[in-house]
Amino acid sequence: MDDGGEMVGLEEFEFDNRLKKMLQENWGISQLFPPQAMALPSSLEGRNLMLAIPTASGKSLVAHITMAHRLANDLKGKRGIYIVPLKALASEKFDELSEICSSVGLKVGLAIGDRSSENNLVEGSDVLVCTSEKLDSMLRSNPSLMNDIGIVVADEFHLLQEPNRGPTLEILLSRIRHRAEGAQILALSATVGNADELSEWLEADLIKSDWRPIALYSGTLTGLDLRYHSVESPGGDFALPESKRLGGGAKKNLHSVLDDTIDMDKQMLVFVASRSSAQKEARELSEHVKSKVAAGIHGFSKSVTESWDAMAGALSARENGSVTVKALENAVRGGVGFHHAGLTSSQRKVIEGGFKSGNLLCIVATPTLAQGVNLPASRVVVRDTRRWSTVAARSMPLPVMEVRQMMGRAGRPGFDEFGESFLVSKSKQDEASLIDFYLKGKPEKVTSKLANPRAQNAEEDGALLTHILSIVATAGIDDRDAISRFLSKTFLASQMESETLEARTDDVLQWLCENGMIDRTGESKQVKKRIKEMKTIEVEEEDWQDEMPSWANSATAIPGLDLIPKEEMLTRRLAPRRGPAIFGFKKASKYNPSESFLPEPSAMTYSPTPLGSRVSRLYLNPISGRIIQDGLRKAMGIVSGEDKVGQVSPLSLLHLASCTPDFLPLWPRKNDYSAIQEALHGHERELLSIPVDLEEERRMKGTLVVHSWMDEDSLETIENDWGVQAGDLRSRVELLEWLLYAMRRILSEDEDLARIDRGAHKTLFESIDEVHRRVRYGCKADILGLVAIKGVGRVRAREMSDTLGVANASDVSVITERDRSRLSDLRGWSPRLVDKLVDSASKSVRRSR
Repeated sequence: MDDGGEMVGLEEFEFDNRLKKMLQENWGISQLFPPQAMALPSSLEGRNLMLAIPTASGKSLVAHITMAHRLANDLKGKRGIYIVPLKALASEKFDELSEICSSVGLKVGLAIGDRSSENNLVEGSDVLVCTSEKLDSMLRSNPSLMNDIGIVVADEFHLLQEPNRGPTLEILLSRIRHRAEGAQILALSATVGNADELSEWLEADLIKSDWRPIALYSGTLTGLDLRYHSVESPGGDFALPESKRLGGGAKKNLHSVLDDTIDMDKQMLVFVASRSSAQKEARELSEHVKSKVAAGIHGFSKSVTESWDAMAGALSARENGSVTVKALENAVRGGVGFHHAGLTSSQRKVIEGGFKSGNLLCIVATPTLAQGVNLPASRVVVRDTRRWSTVAARSMPLPVMEVRQMMGRAGRPGFDEFGESFLVSKSKQDEASLIDFYLKGKPEKVTSKLANPRAQNAEEDGALLTHILSIVATAGIDDRDAISRFLSKTFLASQMESETLEARTDDVLQWLCENGMIDRTGESKQVKKRIKEMKTIEVEEEDWQDEMPSWANSATAIPGLDLIPKEEMLTRRLAPRRGPAIFGFKKASKYNPSESFLPEPSAMTYSPTPLGSRVSRLYLNPISGRIIQDGLRKAMGIVSGEDKVGQVSPLSLLHLASCTPDFLPLWPRKNDYSAIQEALHGHERELLSIPVDLEEERRMKGTLVVHSWMDEDSLETIENDWGVQAGDLRSRVELLEWLLYAMRRILSEDEDLARIDRGAHKTLFESIDEVHRRVRYGCKADILGLVAIKGVGRVRAREMSDTLGVANASDVSVITERDRSRLSDLRGWSPRLVDKLVDSASKSVRRSR
């Protein structure tokens, strides 16, 4: 699209003068980029908008201005929702929106998780920044929130095609369009191959552009040769630079690129395919910088080198540093960091902060960085354009869209005159292929993942199952015709044969009925009348994708989730237990619908069962709900004494939660199998669910890793023993904490289970609660009373327990001066810290009274 390349002054647009003043005085913005100028009139008039333009071209500002202006004027009293895919991005947008919205008297809230630190001003806010998962969860618990929505922004909208997050975003936008028909939708997207289809689905004006605020030169790095092949520019004549041959060794060409970047007084991002590659490349680049500094070739100011040491110190946790953290500390001492999902959020923030401040010379990252926070660099090098696919069992090319996202990080408006991006090639032939595919090729089309006919994993297979239960249980869409009409408004309906979608929906409804999530409540005369009175039936011609096979499997065909018949569990070969029924403190599988059944009548109505309502509001996959309920029923049999063979332990409950499709299992390494097999066979009496094949081993590894965490193993020990990095551990801990909370809720609200044996029901509830808290704090049961004190983590709690013998806040609140002195003498403690913790314990005791 030709957008002219001319900047347009703010005075040319009709929006709140308070916003204009704030933009000019606080952000130094007096003109808008051409794509912004094209988009803003449509959005200010209240029309839906899809804005598909390159990174750094100002998509967010269009949304910010529109949202703040309309909510302060024609949409006064309504609420704006700003949806982002990642928590880190949510915090960034929260800060931006808070500043711009305050100029017109609007309050901004943040909702990205369940902890209090992840939520701020949720109630009473005019604008709510949230992840799609959090918004979906909030709407399930309180559907009336939909009534106040006036405007919605979907940032990183192209991630609709991401298998894990995409279905939730698609259903959310469909629900908003279904219930809040007048709400405006602004979709902010990278350049995609079918922007016209997406905008048509949203009934939105489409603004497409290749315009960038500064020129981006893209090329290749082959050996030591930098060659330029294309340019994206703000218009005018931008000739390609001459090719450049770098000095140094061809086998270490990234060292030469970094040297060249440092000589230009610039920063560099390097993208690689794996975490191990990120760490290895960062280590080698860091050692290279250190050697150059030692030789006097590179000179950096004292403040810069001191900042490297300060970053290294900030990365050190109170616990012994893990192998990964030590590697990161060592790398940043040479001005180079690495960034991947194995790091904790606090560690990633240290690296991001060091780069934004200009102190870090280079970050070596996996592609996830390109989807996260705004972290531009002068130069970007994409070293790896292929990654291993476990599905295909071979290396596969990265999508064009993903690589373009990485390359688009080059060039910082306001700091650089231009940006440079290079693809690393191994040969002339490889160079030509990369040019054709990534620089000249078109980005892929976005496809719906709400029900992917080619799905091969639980997350994709379970999406339609999860969301149909949600709309029946929480959205008031509770008859077969209404469900069809709702699904016809999804993006999926534009890509899947209507007959296939109807059959797939019938499969899902059948499964939900057979597995106790919903009940059929009969055909409704009112629904029949509504159907009959419809004067016309709109039949839309769809762009069918012939290569898409029809759904052949049921809604529950999840690989690896095979139910072991109860009569075959444990009792098939184990003698009655000799120990207690519960101490220490079904993978379930294929829940098959009937092999054949008639299609659901159009007038059939449904109501959620108590279990279905709980599962939906707890944000569980329905299969997880069934697995948990079956496991709890078995545990009740054990604790009540009916089952004379099984036993219930903390490991039992962890394993039950890890056998759900909502848990992300961990891949075993070769040297993990012995411990995993020992656990599977040595603890067989304790397993409330029996997975099979590789899933059995992957899920047991997840169980054992979190068990190590709550047994107070250090991060270093866990990484050494299991090869699990801190970021991966944190994600599994958070998942199991949530699943154990859900397990506790399901048990507490299930009267059928309570009637089996009230005493056993109470005992099991208390056991789950204990394990839930141990997982949350990563500690043994004896210090749970200490970690509940504000400011006391598991390490300090253990030191307090071992040194003074205290067990809870009441004990700490009355410690003597001698005991205070003993604590102060411990490494990492101080009199001020001890006084602070004693004061916190005293406040806790007073509150409990």
